[in-house]
Amino acid sequence: MEALTRNGLPLPLSSLRLLVPPLRLVSAALWQVVQQRDVMDYGLVEEFVTTVLEIVPDMMSYRERVQLIMGLRAQLVLELCRSDHLANPETIQPHLNRMNTCIITHSDKEISDPEVEASESNFLKLIQTLLEDPVEKEHFFQSVFPEEFGPKYDSALQTLVWEFLSRLEKLLPAPTLQQTASWFLPDPSVLEECVECVSHPQPLKTLLQHHNNTCGHVDTNGRRNRLWTGNNVM
Repeated sequence: MEALTRNGLPLPLSSLRLLVPPLRLVSAALWQVVQQRDVMDYGLVEEFVTTVLEIVPDMMSYRERVQLIMGLRAQLVLELCRSDHLANPETIQPHLNRMNTCIITHSDKEISDPEVEASESNFLKLIQTLLEDPVEKEHFFQSVFPEEFGPKYDSALQTLVWEFLSRLEKLLPAPTLQQTASWFLPDPSVLEECVECVSHPQPLKTLLQHHNNTCGHVDTNGRRNRLWTGNNVM
């Protein structure tokens, strides 16, 4: 993904990295994947979600966690099953193993949820059937898939992803300038490392020009007069 958008207009990723906190940039990219139904990238979304929820499980309820993680991975598995050249046990089994690990990990300290366990069991049986029976596979993707894994499923999954990303943003809001400055170590190399990102000025120029084109120039005359009266540096 080379560019996201600001005010509806695209900005190159190199410029966005200067403007947007890294975590929010990742969240926006993941949201775009789900919103556009780039199912083959759902594995990346699931890995990010799993990493966060393993450390902060209280962000979501047990059922929400499992539905989100398994829902993303299930869509990917079904997309693989739909493909003739990818629908084989060697390709599919690692994803099924990951789904099973998800259930075990997140149910370790939770009250057992029979509905969740039954859902996993039924899905495993479905995948086994799709891999072994071409007739059933054709029937499933023509008649069953659009109903059970179609728009309603996508909408429910998008809702869970959006809820996850919203809670993550509340958990780790972008710090203020003062907070950020207070966290720096008193090390000269910090400055060098930080300004390295603007050693090639074109992304910064693109960002500022984009701001001028979309928002107009900032009027600082009044503010400048208030600040400088009686406090001139020179």
